[in-house]
Amino acid sequence: MMTFLTIISEWFFAFADSTFFLMIKFFLAIYSAVLIVDVILLIHLGNVRNQLRAMHKGDSSVKTTKRQDIRIWNAIIERLNSDDEDQYKVAILEADQFVFKALEIQGYSGDNFAERLAQLPAGSFTSIGFVRDVHTLSNKIVQNTNVSVTQEQAKNALGVYEKFLKNIDYL
Repeated sequence: MMTFLTIISEWFFAFADSTFFLMIKFFLAIYSAVLIVDVILLIHLGNVRNQLRAMHKGDSSVKTTKRQDIRIWNAIIERLNSDDEDQYKVAILEADQFVFKALEIQGYSGDNFAERLAQLPAGSFTSIGFVRDVHTLSNKIVQNTNVSVTQEQAKNALGVYEKFLKNIDYL
């Protein structure tokens, strides 16, 4: 029995020291490195975080990247640099739609803005009342095109929405 174990161990050590086994180890090391790089690229480029969020919350909508959202938000804010009151109104309306979409992507469902806001945990955001006020202003703009909006009102409205978007970790 000892001789059998001795033969097996000698054969194993001879194989472990062979050039063939060294080549196998070298090939497997390169293959492992390529697989690790592939996994990192898939996580980085495949938007895995958003897909996991969608699976967790049951949300089927596709979220844009944070960089894209910031670009869209900055384009909305850029409208405030105009001297045209209509641009202020458009900025408020676009911001209202942006927040509505953000609530959906964050997992809050509902047919309208009020239903989505109602799903937010009570007391978790101090700015919900202000968000409702800005949404009311947006509704007034839609219902009556003669509503007057100053640049200061538009800046305050967008400031409320921006603070809210940061609170829900969207921007």
